[in-house]
Amino acid sequence: MDGYIDNSIEFLKGEDTATVTFSQGRCISKIKRLAKERPEEVEIVTDAEGILCAHIPVSWIKIYPNPQYSEEQKEELKKRLQNAQ
Repeated sequence: MDGYIDNSIEFLKGEDTATVTFSQGRCISKIKRLAKERPEEVEIVTDAEGILCAHIPVSWIKIYPNPQYSEEQKEELKKRLQNAQ
């Protein structure tokens, strides 16, 4: 599995739980941390050979695209950031 990164999320419409599978280190670490903090919500199914499979609440799955700003908006944001500093 060296160099191969496979991450997946599977869930059925109407179900409360999703199955996630990660081979990416930062995702594995995050799920392990959440399993310790919230064992009633996260169940680790498999953790072997650099792959972690777990069940998590479907409500945690969010899709947020990166915001798109016009040049004017970017300039305004830069000004706000400079004023805040």
